[in-house]
Amino acid sequence: MILIVCAIKREIEPFLKALKNASIEKCGALKVHHGTINGVKVTVVRCGVGLEKAAASTQTLINSYKIAHMIMSGTAGGVDSKLKIGDTIVSEELLYHEGTTKLMQIDSSFNKDTPFKADENLLLSMKKAIENTPPPQAVHFGRITSGSKFVTGKTFKAVAEKFNPLCVDMETAAVAHVCAINNIPFIAVRSITDTPEKSGILNFYKNVVFAANSSYMVVENLVKELDRDNPEHLS
Repeated sequence: MILIVCAIKREIEPFLKALKNASIEKCGALKVHHGTINGVKVTVVRCGVGLEKAAASTQTLINSYKIAHMIMSGTAGGVDSKLKIGDTIVSEELLYHEGTTKLMQIDSSFNKDTPFKADENLLLSMKKAIENTPPPQAVHFGRITSGSKFVTGKTFKAVAEKFNPLCVDMETAAVAHVCAINNIPFIAVRSITDTPEKSGILNFYKNVVFAANSSYMVVENLVKELDRDNPEHLS
């Protein structure tokens, strides 16, 4: 199974619109959408907002399905000054920038200063996908950090100085953490809704649909590349 996880409705909507031969089932409190995108079998789930919801949903899905690849798609706040609205970040490594106390209880080996790495094979497939079908927006590879709150003001400056991420969000490190515990190959794709120059929640709402579609385009091409690499079990 290729499992695509999004946090909010606007992030999952492009996938649901593209899904063919669709069916829905319940997995605990989660609504699980099965179908095909460009003829490739995928499963799409909305996990909810925040670190704890993302972690709990991810573990529930791992317990219930045989997952070959997990991809998180969605939006993020840009930290690096070179980023523009709609640019896409592909995770090479992921860190928590705060909000880890509850999550540390589920993993005694967890060290908050150790990054979770994206799967190397998924990174290679992503680079091939971008080379074969370049998206209209810029795509950057690097660090994503996650916390329990929308990052603004002094907190934004502190996160930027301490962690130097390309972007920040509220779920991805938790999903990466649970995938690491369970040895599930993981990669994240997040597109920018707001930047240091155009910051704040109003810019998020203004740009979330555009950014979600930017991430969809990149993930769609990754799915096609994975199907080319593994046609026997993915399609």
